[in-house]
Amino acid sequence: MRIPAAAIPLLILTGCASEAPPNARVALDRLQDLATPHAAALAGEDVTEMRRTGRDLIASIDAAAGPQ
Repeated sequence: MRIPAAAIPLLILTGCASEAPPNARVALDRLQDLATPHAAALAGEDVTEMRRTGRDLIASIDAAAGPQ
């Protein structure tokens, strides 16, 4: 099964939302703010923009997860 690239950030956010404690709402809002431009970049043709928005999104997910 192939998942559209634009759906991946939303799936990540859905997983974060279901596992996040109630006080993590700010972090989830921040991730949503980054996921939307990344999904738009993936729908476009500018690879540099895709990489930049993806890097920002992944860094924020990593920061929100904290040390493992």
